[in-house]
Amino acid sequence: MAEHKGKKFVFPENVESGYGIFLGITLKELLLYLVPPIVIGLIIVALPPHNVWLMLFKFMLLLIVLIIILAFLSSRPIRHRPNIRFQDYVKLRNQFTSRQKLFYIRKKQNRFLK
Repeated sequence: MAEHKGKKFVFPENVESGYGIFLGITLKELLLYLVPPIVIGLIIVALPPHNVWLMLFKFMLLLIVLIIILAFLSSRPIRHRPNIRFQDYVKLRNQFTSRQKLFYIRKKQNRFLK
């Protein structure tokens, strides 16, 4: 088999494949995580009764939910690694805690002879 000729490209782990549209969030993430709460929120706002205070409460609730979602999507838990998002960080932590651990057992010393 012939040796590969030409330049070999190595991409480091800290390169993201997506392009951040808003607050470093990709268009796919915006559509996936923000459109359903907006649609559900608008449906809830459109439901009767249409009291002014109730409508204000519904809008405020929708706004709080959207702000929380944007905060989780745009947060970067590791300051020096801007490519690691909160979702990735939580996934890595869960994988680490659920992996098989390797423990070394020290040889028992004779406790009765001194």
